[in-house]
Amino acid sequence: MRLDTTSDKIKHFLFKSGENHVQLLNNYSGHEIDLFFKYGGDGSLFKLAMIVDALKRQGYVDLSLTIPYFPGARQDRVCNSGEALSVKVYADFINAMNFRAVKVFDPHSDVVAAVVNNCKSVKNWEFVRDHISKHSSNYSLVSPDAGANKKIFDLAKFLGGPKVIRADKIRDVKDGSIVGTEVFTEDLTGQTCYIVDDICAGGRTFIELAKKLKEKNAAKVILIVSHYEGVADKRALKDSGIDKVITSDSLPMGCLVSDSFLEVAPIEKYI
Repeated sequence: MRLDTTSDKIKHFLFKSGENHVQLLNNYSGHEIDLFFKYGGDGSLFKLAMIVDALKRQGYVDLSLTIPYFPGARQDRVCNSGEALSVKVYADFINAMNFRAVKVFDPHSDVVAAVVNNCKSVKNWEFVRDHISKHSSNYSLVSPDAGANKKIFDLAKFLGGPKVIRADKIRDVKDGSIVGTEVFTEDLTGQTCYIVDDICAGGRTFIELAKKLKEKNAAKVILIVSHYEGVADKRALKDSGIDKVITSDSLPMGCLVSDSFLEVAPIEKYI
């Protein structure tokens, strides 16, 4: 059975000094337990560890974990002296709980599957297919940068072979900031362009890319991201030419609700 770590069957509170307290209100003996856990900051990981301990004290030694968004995946290498290897730190914390299996939805880096024990990465293909089918039949996929090309070409094969438009970021060599985007295609008149990526943080990559796609006469630009942090300026996204953003609720953002511009889908269907 799947047990959501936010269930009202799990009593949880924080002491004034910050420690987590967890109590299971049901006895789950006799069930195979898959813990469904949405990362909501590092403190949420301690709550998860407390729940795992409580279940093991009921006799469980064979638990699995479904964690849609895996933290630290964007720092999958050490680039500067003195940095921690974030993805490995989070993986070690998860590994210490000895899960039988760990499912992750569309992680930013393949390193996640390498450092998390018994890990299965779930691709975003069905998520993308379901939302494209609701909005368009005449479309192209847009790979936002060179690093995403293989993922987008594999997705295109799954979808039956739509055109793939490649793009690449132009960076300031002094500080690495994104100053523009190059799109490798000609006129896009009449095309709906779906930019597909794993995560939207500040959104700068997509803003610059959408501008270029609209300059090439794209009829619509729709951004599909598996994970959405909720910090991007929606007005800036709209002004760049993005007509709609489609994402999941993989991150527990209380303010992340669907509207005419932002479409938020339940992640449970896809993982």
